[in-house]
Amino acid sequence: MVQGPAPVAVTGIGVVSPIGLGRQQFWTALIEGRSGIAPIESFPVLEGGPTLGAEVRGFAAREFIASSHLRRMDKLSRMVVAAARMALDDARLVLGEIQPETVGVVIGSALGDLSESAAHLERVFTKGPSSASPMLFPNLVLNAAASYVAMEFGLTGVNLTVAQGETSGEQAFILGCELVRTGRADLVLAGGGDEMAAIVFDVYRRARALSSQRGGLEWSSPYDVGRNGIVLGEGAAIVVLESPARACARGATILAEVEGYAVFSVPSPPYDWPTEARAALAPLRQLLGADGADLVVGSGNSSRRLDTCEIDLFGRLAGERAGGVRVTSIKGAIGEFGAAGALSTAVACLALHEQTVPPLCHLSKPEPNAPLRFAAGRDEAEPIKRVLLYGLARGGAGAALLLRKN
Repeated sequence: MVQGPAPVAVTGIGVVSPIGLGRQQFWTALIEGRSGIAPIESFPVLEGGPTLGAEVRGFAAREFIASSHLRRMDKLSRMVVAAARMALDDARLVLGEIQPETVGVVIGSALGDLSESAAHLERVFTKGPSSASPMLFPNLVLNAAASYVAMEFGLTGVNLTVAQGETSGEQAFILGCELVRTGRADLVLAGGGDEMAAIVFDVYRRARALSSQRGGLEWSSPYDVGRNGIVLGEGAAIVVLESPARACARGATILAEVEGYAVFSVPSPPYDWPTEARAALAPLRQLLGADGADLVVGSGNSSRRLDTCEIDLFGRLAGERAGGVRVTSIKGAIGEFGAAGALSTAVACLALHEQTVPPLCHLSKPEPNAPLRFAAGRDEAEPIKRVLLYGLARGGAGAALLLRKN
């Protein structure tokens, strides 16, 4: 499916990330090439195995969440609600001046509140059903974060949750655009998040999918010749979507416009990324048209398989223009997690607004013979008219958005 005209404006961005809180702090750290990857502190790791992760640090939820719901909110919901608060403030929206039934919420999350889910099930399995907590159980459903956003801000419009693996963030953004385009909502808070739970880390460790488990140093550097596996991360990002006409009427700053998007699938093993994604060429070419894009924000995560797949796809997609198209990914700074695409979406919008190519964190030696122009290790000021945001999940689900400068 490829969706064309009727652009949607992005007027606010909120971020909770391993490299900073809020749009400005996050962007400043990113363009300076800083990484949030460090030794894991929130749970114990096995001696002799991987020890690194990109955790959100210094996050005081009480600074962003005013309601009594805070006491019962899970970690993921706190990050998402805080990001939503920052996005509303960034868009200069006053809740008392908005009709609550006209505001939609779309949150993407691959796994939801997995930490509390694991603890809940362990109690039930070891102590019996009577040990289940009725106060905790509402947090375990996947739509808890979206519900908390609606309750925190008194929003009664469309409320949706998207779970599509590693493209959950991009898919939520696309669905939010659809709500604005079809008139089902005047404003939409769209984005997503995921947490780095101990059980997720253990699953990846057992699958030997983490960096250093098959040799080499533990690190994360998308598209680098020495990449050797992923480093897990966490975070949340929310953007405010509305029609350009509405944004202009209220004097809002339009950070970027969504020109179109495509949802597709490519042949792939059910629990791994594909070796190639040529099936995505047709929908992406239709999306880009003759003008192409100046920057590609990919989903490369320092794994051999996904990064190789993207390098091949982007090279074929750009063709003769490949040498003039910048390619970047932010996974070296924030790690890999299900809804990381929500943060990539924020980066694509900010790259257009700031006219700056975000760096490839930790890039040491780019994949040789790649017909692409990889971003440098520091930010670079360049004219950027269009950005292609691309996401690919294990199992072959794909999503892409084409954004343009206002």
